[in-house]
Amino acid sequence: MNETYRELGLLIRNYRQDKKMTQLELARKLGYDSTQFISLFERGVSKVPHNILGKLIVILGIPEKPVLQILIKDYEASLKSEISAGKKIARNNH
Repeated sequence: MNETYRELGLLIRNYRQDKKMTQLELARKLGYDSTQFISLFERGVSKVPHNILGKLIVILGIPEKPVLQILIKDYEASLKSEISAGKKIARNNH
C-alpha cells in the first residue's frame, strides 16, 4: 500500500466523519452510486484522482495545504529516487 494513498485516505475519512457524512452520501455527491470508490481510497488502496481531490476539498472543507504537502512529499521522494538512479548509471558508464 502506498503511504501517500494511505495518508490522503485518512485525511479524507477524518473530514468526512467530522461532517457526519456516510461513504454513500459522499459517493453520491461525487456522482457515484456505490461506496466502493470511497472505501478504496479511504483505506489507501487506490489513488484519488486529482480532479476528485479538488471536489473533496470543496465538499468536505479540507484545507488545500495539507493535501498539497502530502502530494509534494511523495513527488519529492520519487524525484530524488529517479535522480539518484540516473547518477548511478552515469557514474558506472564513466
